[in-house]
Amino acid sequence: MPEQSAVDFKLNRILNSLRQNRYKLEQILITLQMQQQTILDSLQKIMEEQLTLQGALTGSLSQFEEKAGASQGLQGLFSGNPLLKNEIMQKRVALEQNINKLREMGYQLQQQLQQLGKSVQDIGRYVAPEIEQQEKGVEEVTCFLAEKPRPALLLEAE
Repeated sequence: MPEQSAVDFKLNRILNSLRQNRYKLEQILITLQMQQQTILDSLQKIMEEQLTLQGALTGSLSQFEEKAGASQGLQGLFSGNPLLKNEIMQKRVALEQNINKLREMGYQLQQQLQQLGKSVQDIGRYVAPEIEQQEKGVEEVTCFLAEKPRPALLLEAE
């Protein structure tokens, strides 16, 4: 009989541990999903601001480029300032390339975050139910042992 109660005690500890671990896992998964969504929202805002900034900078540099190429005053009557225009154009093109690289990096980061989210969902979809199934298995063993007749103690008379 002491063996039976020790087995029951150990099974109950395993069952409680499984339940606690599943609960912790589910809480962590919820937290990770909320954090992932927050990061994705922030990244989206950054990418939108980046597009706005790109438009403003490109527009401003294009205006400067045009002004540099236009003739101004008596000296500029015959020619604009092609060197300045060329320099502004090169800087604008380099800036646009850098912004495009940043946008691509942002897009890749967004893809990685979405993949991370899928992994978190997979854990919730497969691991948590597996733990729950193990809980049920331990409960079945506990019930089986509880229903099984316990051996009676035999005392020998001397």
